[in-house]
Amino acid sequence: MSQLSIKRIIKYPIKKTVDLIFSIRSNYYLKKNLTRKNHSIIKVGFIVQMPELWDKQSSVYAAMCDNKSFDSWLIIVPKYDFENSKIGEYGSEKEFFISNCLNGKYVLAFNDNKWAEINVSDFDYLFFQRPYEHYLPQHLRSSSTVRYTKNCYIPYATPEIKKTGIYPVSFFRNIYMAFMEDAGAAQVNTKRFKSNCIKGIQHFLKIGYPPFEKCLQINKECNYSQFLWTPRWSYDPIAGGSHFMEYYRQLADYEWGESNLMVRPHPMMWENFVKTGVIEQYQIDDIISLWEKKRIQMDSNKSIEETFESTDVLISDKSSVIPMFFLTGKPIIYCPIECEYGSLFSTILPGLYIANTWKELSELIKMLLEHNDPLCSVRKKIIEEYFAYNSSATAKIVNAIINDFEESKRET
Repeated sequence: MSQLSIKRIIKYPIKKTVDLIFSIRSNYYLKKNLTRKNHSIIKVGFIVQMPELWDKQSSVYAAMCDNKSFDSWLIIVPKYDFENSKIGEYGSEKEFFISNCLNGKYVLAFNDNKWAEINVSDFDYLFFQRPYEHYLPQHLRSSSTVRYTKNCYIPYATPEIKKTGIYPVSFFRNIYMAFMEDAGAAQVNTKRFKSNCIKGIQHFLKIGYPPFEKCLQINKECNYSQFLWTPRWSYDPIAGGSHFMEYYRQLADYEWGESNLMVRPHPMMWENFVKTGVIEQYQIDDIISLWEKKRIQMDSNKSIEETFESTDVLISDKSSVIPMFFLTGKPIIYCPIECEYGSLFSTILPGLYIANTWKELSELIKMLLEHNDPLCSVRKKIIEEYFAYNSSATAKIVNAIINDFEESKRET
């Protein structure tokens, strides 16, 4: 038996034991937090770090700011520095979140070169942007805040593959209430924490996903002239897979005529490509110069829904961008990788055009430029049958928090 096999045999029971200990700990605090303080107003905190993900929570935050039942706060954390694998200094995210603070109530989590003392126990509910603990300082991780408040979560993305990493147990065991993106996601997590859900100390709800609500309201007029390409950030199939190097030059050289191509790289793409050796730093400038020469713009909107308003056709690697744009009813060309799809992506797959090669991609672009869109009716039918309930997602989430708060007051 190899040393590696022996190490795995030893590590497995240790990991199981550690997971069990942390689960018991989480369950203790989840139950303890069922009864809350004697607040007359619901105090809610939103831990924010990435402007690119704010669209997932912003409508809920805005609705709470407009509702006298709530006292809503932003807790602004500096962005994570992927190149150096640590939380960095404040950048543009600080200005972004301050400018998007609707009621003037925010806290800088890092101030005067030190972490601010934030009284988490003063919040009734605390929303997270992402389920990855290492992107946050220790005292603002779900494993710490579960001791003092009810942790909540609206998914930052939707899983495209069945074996996904966006539902880590280390995070979800600390979540009191999560507003999942579809029935499949709600069922997966309800099953994982079945005992807790039966006891009422955890809730994984399918009552609507705010990004889908926004996308259902986006301009549905399609002129088949404005194309958006959203290349993925990693070539690792588990992280989504990418076709950036295969297609960036071909798309730049394509004869677009009076039509246009805009590129929206994943926010982590350039940094990760350099870190993993896909490209050298100098090549980024060369690629951007090529796009400028070809009059191809890079999308700079923080909110991708704003870009969707003027987009007619999406070209994308496997990404949560696809289900969102799908709800506009406009066509999508999907550049796939080999994988087993999850329930949500399987639902929309029949309405996608598939391009496995540059030849197929260029032919599909040509077809759509000619306003030939045979899957148009398929997309509309899927939207009507499976996604209409998302039209009131924000109101349902706000009401769920209000109802839970009232119930917890009765139990006090």
